[in-house]
Amino acid sequence: MKIMTNYLETKIREIHESDFQSMVSDLCLCIQLDKKQFVNWPLSYLLMASVKEQRALARYYLPTNGILTTKVDKLPYDSVVHCVCRELADRARMNIEVFDGKSLLSLINRCRKACCPELPRTKRTTRMERNRRFQAELISQRRKNGVL
Repeated sequence: MKIMTNYLETKIREIHESDFQSMVSDLCLCIQLDKKQFVNWPLSYLLMASVKEQRALARYYLPTNGILTTKVDKLPYDSVVHCVCRELADRARMNIEVFDGKSLLSLINRCRKACCPELPRTKRTTRMERNRRFQAELISQRRKNGVL
């Protein structure tokens, strides 16, 4: 029985499967970032960087017979790349079968934002809070000037 490994959180250099390493190289090529920059970081950091820097995953940077152009249902079931696909689909709360017949690049493109959750919006201060802060600032300014 194979032990489940969280490949998205494992450092890239610790996974020695050639398909995985070529996938990482193709991803770095696709989003125009240096692979050496992410060797000591997990794959999720690479995906997070692509989302944060708003890099598009474009197909025209890729070789035509690369791993990212492979169909998801054609990947060997026990490969690390297929496990990464399952983890990405799980994080995005999608079923892996949705991506049957689609390329690995389209799966990553659809699911990569799950590795980089959006920060909650900052809450605007209320009018009472703004008035209270203004009054506190006014009082401290007067005390500093020696009025009170």
